[in-house]
Amino acid sequence: MTYTKAHASDAESVLPDDVKGEMWMMRDVLNTESLGFTVLALEKNEETMSHDHIEEDREEIYYVVEGGVDVDLGDRTVSLEEDEAVRISPDEERQILNRDHFSQLVLVSAPV
Repeated sequence: MTYTKAHASDAESVLPDDVKGEMWMMRDVLNTESLGFTVLALEKNEETMSHDHIEEDREEIYYVVEGGVDVDLGDRTVSLEEDEAVRISPDEERQILNRDHFSQLVLVSAPV
C-alpha cells in the first residue's frame, strides 16, 4: 500500500503577510494527482480573497474544524459552525469571512 504523510508545516502558507492567519495548500506535499487539500486558519475578522474555480472546473467543500465563518456567495451568505460543511460549485464566487475569535477549516477540492 502506498501512502504519503505530511504535516501542515511541510507546506508554506500562501496568505499574504497582511492577513492574520495561515493557509497551507497540501496538494504538492501529499503528492495528490487531482484532489486538493488545504488547511486554513484565520484570526478574528480576517477574510480570504473572493474567487471562483471556473477555469480549473473544481468543486470545493469547506469543513469547519474550529470556530465559525460566513461564506459570502455574492447574493447570499452561508454561516458555518464547528463540524459543518458546505459544497460549492466551480462557477460560484466565494469568500470566507471569519466571525469568531479563531477559526480553522479544511478545504477540499476536486475536478467536476
